[in-house]
Amino acid sequence: MREKSTPPPSFWAKVPVDPEFDQWLTVRFSHRVLVVVRTVTTLTRLLDVVSLLKDDPRVQVVFTHNEREPAILSSGVSEFLASLDAKVISWDQAVETRFDLAIAASENDELHRLKAPVLLVPHGIGHQKHYPHQPVISGLNPARLVRDGHVVPSRIGLSHSNQLRYLRQNCPQAEPHAVVVGDPCHDRMLASLHRAARYRRLLDIGDRKHVVLASTWGPDSLLGTDPGLPARLLTQFPVDEYKFSLIVHPGAWAAHGPWQLRAWLSRALRAGLAVIPPQRGWQATVVSADCLISDGGSIALYAAAAKIPVLIGSREPATVVPDSPLADLLARAPRLDIERDLREQVDRAGATEPLTDVAEQAVEFSGKCAELLRPVLYELMGLPEPDARAVFRPVPDPVPDVTEPTTFSVEVRQHADHVAVTRFPTEQVEQTAASDRHIVAHEELSTLDDLEGADVVYCEFTGEDADFDGWAREITRRRPDAGLIAGIGVDRCLLWSAGKPVVQLTTPGEPLPAISAYHWRRNRDLPATGSFRVREGHRARNVVASVLTE
Repeated sequence: MREKSTPPPSFWAKVPVDPEFDQWLTVRFSHRVLVVVRTVTTLTRLLDVVSLLKDDPRVQVVFTHNEREPAILSSGVSEFLASLDAKVISWDQAVETRFDLAIAASENDELHRLKAPVLLVPHGIGHQKHYPHQPVISGLNPARLVRDGHVVPSRIGLSHSNQLRYLRQNCPQAEPHAVVVGDPCHDRMLASLHRAARYRRLLDIGDRKHVVLASTWGPDSLLGTDPGLPARLLTQFPVDEYKFSLIVHPGAWAAHGPWQLRAWLSRALRAGLAVIPPQRGWQATVVSADCLISDGGSIALYAAAAKIPVLIGSREPATVVPDSPLADLLARAPRLDIERDLREQVDRAGATEPLTDVAEQAVEFSGKCAELLRPVLYELMGLPEPDARAVFRPVPDPVPDVTEPTTFSVEVRQHADHVAVTRFPTEQVEQTAASDRHIVAHEELSTLDDLEGADVVYCEFTGEDADFDGWAREITRRRPDAGLIAGIGVDRCLLWSAGKPVVQLTTPGEPLPAISAYHWRRNRDLPATGSFRVREGHRARNVVASVLTE
């Protein structure tokens, strides 16, 4: 009997799940696969698995999730599925419909109700953690794996054979159902290593060091340990030498909501932090990293496997399985000490050898997952495999949520053959009073507080040269404390200061460091025109200053 709140079958999807309506189909597939989604995290993993079925017109894939009894951290699932344009059916229909295969990445749904052979895969890098406040290993709950004396999953995919001991100890009845297939996410990242330069371009890294922050969910995560860490890092590292990106576990997005997370991160966002959406892009971001600051989440192991150095910035998590690869990594990786020089620690960590030997204990058959996993899928469906070789495609491009900083605290130093310019976001207020620093702020995009103390005010200027003087004077009227007004053009900038002729600055690349160098030289009565050399970060270029009008 259906419950009263269950929609009658007349409201259920007819195609492509009900064989009685196959005459309405365009592609006459022979097998139906159900993807059981519990959270955004599980969906990202399941998409890796079902990608092995993409090119097979014999197979129709549909998705379901239990909206009436959702997971605690299920927020965002419906929106993610909608963004995929996936065919989604209700859980009530899913459990009443026969499928040739069901794939799940969590044992916590009522998989025993499904009319299909079930493949259960982990939703992280193997099985490294206990459920909170429980001795049960996440993903291998005996009470869920066995129902009425029968093992529910037909196959249990493991990333490494050393995880068989967990089944042997806690659920021996399920051990014969286990199959070691490696890790699809890891292999997709391996298949993407050659795209690292592309990912860096899309993230606007340039020749800077890319430091990726990765926070799992819960109180022992990176953000749970220190919510202010991203802002503190960004305001203490030069923007022309370091780029910071943040990956937050989908569970944290689900628990607090995207608006709240961004609100807590607003200071770091103003300083230029790139936030990676939870649905896609985190793998590419890790591949493009020079160093990862992480916690006890799976990303630390994925980074180590991709030969990225890892620095631990969180408390010791209580849920990590003892003697697991993750426990080994947390014991051996260097730890971030917020009381010491952060830049020195990040630089030192980035120069260390990655802990790839630890990752090898988490993922077996590296690079072979597709050819091991696809036969399991087709065996469970009772369908011959396609002739084409099984491979995983590279991971999607990152699409970060980022706003470039518009206000800077700038330090200038004279060297023998160049002027070195070092820029920080102005959140570093306590250091801006130093005599060798000045504030550079955007006339329209900076805040009024930033503009009040700005020594240099800049804005885009596309008018005629003859109009620049009046344009600059109008800005000066609003910002009387500014000593220099800069109009940014396509391949040059114009500079105005009271009682001085308009100067044209010609330089390749980013103009703001050159403007700061000019401002510093002028304040020290050095020649206002001529050629001088400027270095910011790893880049050095010649700057030419010439009088535009007398």
